[in-house]
Amino acid sequence: MKSIIYAISGAMILSASSAHATFIGAANGNLYDYNISTNSSTLIGNTGIMFDIALSTSNILYGVTSGSQLYSIDQTTAARTLIGNTGASVNGLTFASNGILYGSGGNGLYSIDTTTGNASLIGTGSYNSSGDISFDDLGNLYLSSTTGGNGDSLWSLNTADGSGTLIGSTGYSSVYGLNYFNNTLYGFTYSGATLSLDTTTGTGTFVSQNNINTNGADGGGAVVNVPEPASILLFGLSLVGLSFYRKKPKV
Repeated sequence: MKSIIYAISGAMILSASSAHATFIGAANGNLYDYNISTNSSTLIGNTGIMFDIALSTSNILYGVTSGSQLYSIDQTTAARTLIGNTGASVNGLTFASNGILYGSGGNGLYSIDTTTGNASLIGTGSYNSSGDISFDDLGNLYLSSTTGGNGDSLWSLNTADGSGTLIGSTGYSSVYGLNYFNNTLYGFTYSGATLSLDTTTGTGTFVSQNNINTNGADGGGAVVNVPEPASILLFGLSLVGLSFYRKKPKV
C-alpha cells in the first residue's frame, strides 16, 4: 500500500513542478538552463535580447524586450512568439502562484495580460526597478532596485498598491535576475555572479561565478504551485479507499 501512496503523491508533486529550476536570459539573447548547485549551464538557444523572463505555473516561459513586447518562449529551442506590446516600460517579470504575471519598471508595479501583453499599472513606490522581481514560497514579492548607497538594494513590494519597503543594500550592482529556489532568494548580476540574498537585511553573499551576463532569470522554484482543493480532496478520498480495501475481510 505504501508504494501506491508514494506513487500517487510523487505524481502530484511532479505535476506541480518544472523541469527547469533556473533559466537565465543573457544580455546577448542566449537562454540558459542553469544549475545553481553545480554552477553549470546549458545553452538552449537565442531568444533575441530579453529584458527579463518568467516561468508561469502552467510551465510556459515568457519574456519581455526593451521595446516592451511580450513573447512566449519555447523552452527547448528558445524560439519566441510575439503576444503583444505591454504599453509600459517593463524590465522585470514574475508569476504569482495564482497565475497572475507581474511586471516592474521604473517605480511602477504592473499586472500583465498574457493573452494580449497589455500591462495595467497597480501602483508606484520609491524604488527604481533594476531588472527583476520574484515571489518566495509564502507569496512575498521582492524587487532589486538601483536605489541604494552600496550597489542595488532589495525591496519588498505590496501587490495591492505597488508600494515598496526597503529591506537593505545587496552590496552588488546590476542585480538583473532574481529567482527563489530551495528556500533561498538568488540574485544574478550582469557581471556573471550568482548571489544568495538575505530577505531580512538585503545583504548579498557571493555563491559562484556563472560567467553569464545576466539580463533576467526565473524558474520552477520561484513559486510553489499548490494543488487545487479538489485535487487534494480526490487524493484524500483515494487514500481512504485504499485503506478500506486493505481492511475489507475476505469472503
